[in-house]
Amino acid sequence: MEEQKPEEEKIETFEEKFENFIGTAKEEISTLKSELNDITELYNDFVKKPSSAVLSKAEKLNETFEKINEYNSEISEIEEKVSGFETKVFGKTPEDKESLKFKLNDLKTQHEELHGEWEGKYETLTTKIEGLLPGATSAGLAKSYHDQKSSYKWPNIIWSAVFTLTMIGMVYYAIKTVTDSTDIGNAFMNILSRAPFFIPTIWLALFASKQQSQNRRLEQEYAYKESLAKSYDGYKREIENLPESDEKNEIMEKLVRTMIDTAGFNPSSTLEKQSHNDKPPIFGSLFGRKGTDEKN
Repeated sequence: MEEQKPEEEKIETFEEKFENFIGTAKEEISTLKSELNDITELYNDFVKKPSSAVLSKAEKLNETFEKINEYNSEISEIEEKVSGFETKVFGKTPEDKESLKFKLNDLKTQHEELHGEWEGKYETLTTKIEGLLPGATSAGLAKSYHDQKSSYKWPNIIWSAVFTLTMIGMVYYAIKTVTDSTDIGNAFMNILSRAPFFIPTIWLALFASKQQSQNRRLEQEYAYKESLAKSYDGYKREIENLPESDEKNEIMEKLVRTMIDTAGFNPSSTLEKQSHNDKPPIFGSLFGRKGTDEKN
């Protein structure tokens, strides 16, 4: 009986150990199952694709990693270029950098010298331009007056030719009328018969003479304006050379006022005055002499 008890105790101890082992194994299996579930979830989350059109997270990570590698290569190339540019500009050794520093200082000095030189030239040109502006203004006025005066050249020639031709025509027909007449009565009848020609011809001669006279008058007015504009700058310099006095200022004011009045005067207004004689030379001399005789 005593020998059976130890054996029974051993059996019980073995059963307890076996049960403990089974329990431990079950716990390990449960833990492994839990870890397997976690691994399965991670697999489904990162590797398994929800659909063929959508990339998995693992594929996205791989794609991102590839892009990072590409960017890294590009950055390396840029870094090499920057390093090469730095070497080209600053050199490799400290001596090269010092040499570059001297070159930059030299360029800075040259730039400052050029800046001062160009600034002096600018001030000189500005002074010259400001000094020439009054002369340029008077020269521009003189050129404008000259062009306007020249515009009356051909009208004068044309109306002079018209007047000359009409006078020649009238003289020719007058001589023709006299030579074709046998007596005074016949000459008078010939004159009456040719009156339709003489009346328009006389009117055309008077009109041509008037136009010629008006154009010549305007030409003279603009010639006067031109000569005054050309001489203004010379008068001004002469006045500036005079000693400072009230008389000098008064003369300068008169000169400027004369220029302004001349520039503002309209030459065509002279054609409206009675003092402008636009009659033909023969008629003008006759009527002028008649008026003089009446006054006397």
